[in-house]
Amino acid sequence: MKETVTANKFRFDFRIFSILMLLAVVPLLIGSWLLFRSYKAAYLDMVGAHLGESAEMTFGLIDNYLQHQIIAVAGLAEVPTLRDAVRTGNEDLRRNLEEVRKAIPAMESSWSTLDRKSAQMRSILDNTASDFLRRYISIEKTYREIMVTDFLGRLVAATGKTSDYYQADEDWWRETYGDGRRGSVYIGDVKYDESAKTYSMELAQPFVEPEDGVIGVIKVVLDAQDIHRLIGSMRGGPSTTAALIRAKGDVISAPGFGLMGKTYPETLDILNAREKGKRYMVTTSSPSLMLGLTPKNFQDVYPHLNWIVVTTGSVNDLLGPFPQHSRYFVALVGAILLLSLVATLVLSRVESRPALEQDPHLEAL
Repeated sequence: MKETVTANKFRFDFRIFSILMLLAVVPLLIGSWLLFRSYKAAYLDMVGAHLGESAEMTFGLIDNYLQHQIIAVAGLAEVPTLRDAVRTGNEDLRRNLEEVRKAIPAMESSWSTLDRKSAQMRSILDNTASDFLRRYISIEKTYREIMVTDFLGRLVAATGKTSDYYQADEDWWRETYGDGRRGSVYIGDVKYDESAKTYSMELAQPFVEPEDGVIGVIKVVLDAQDIHRLIGSMRGGPSTTAALIRAKGDVISAPGFGLMGKTYPETLDILNAREKGKRYMVTTSSPSLMLGLTPKNFQDVYPHLNWIVVTTGSVNDLLGPFPQHSRYFVALVGAILLLSLVATLVLSRVESRPALEQDPHLEAL
């Protein structure tokens, strides 16, 4: 009687192991994806806050520049030579004021045709005050032009021949004169100045006497290149730039846009983000950009400057090696899964092979 003895051998089940591996790897991949995504969001938030701080810094620098110019022009308004020129221009006001006013249109109409060597022109452009102003702008390259008017807006001193003799019909003069008692500071937007032949901005302040109030006005024309250089020098990082734009989208100064005349993209989204109090936003354009914003408004201080400061950086550049590291991690997990499956297959075949080959003669015994 034969007795069959069955030996229990360990057999590695490749299918079960594969299923378990898949069940483990899929949650690993999903968990890793969620981890990287949350880390990316936190990192972008940190970078966005930094861009917002850069925008605040740029705002502060431009504001400091404008305040410095206001103080400098206020100092000019106290120069005795210029104040004497204003007083001299006002001397004829003691005569018949109506006759003085009637003489203004005649002088204005002939101003453009007056020769530089004419007595009327020389009395304005070759006096002591005008000589002082020319020496001043030869040192202070920020100023393209300076002019001084008397109480009625008539030109009494200037660095050169202006486009008009009479200035009281200009908005900047009227605003600077104000109520005639204390006057006010006027700062105009950047524009092309026909008289100075350059992109510039106007800054005007009154000459004030304690007893008489406003006795005249001084206006300087600031070269807008100073703003352009200031914006171009701002760097919040290797790929970060600053831009100064108007609320309607016109570019005042931005690297790659020139000085004037172009429209800044995403302006509407920028305005919406600022209204919601956001410090940064990410564009939907390709390549994606991150914009740093500031809630401060120039218009709160300077009524004619509806300017917005924006700092910009490429999202890919700001993230640095992070996206590449994410791809490397996914590739590593995939490689581990593949190698595990191959190793499982090889080991399963080795373990399943019998230790001794069966001899057919033994079956007959």
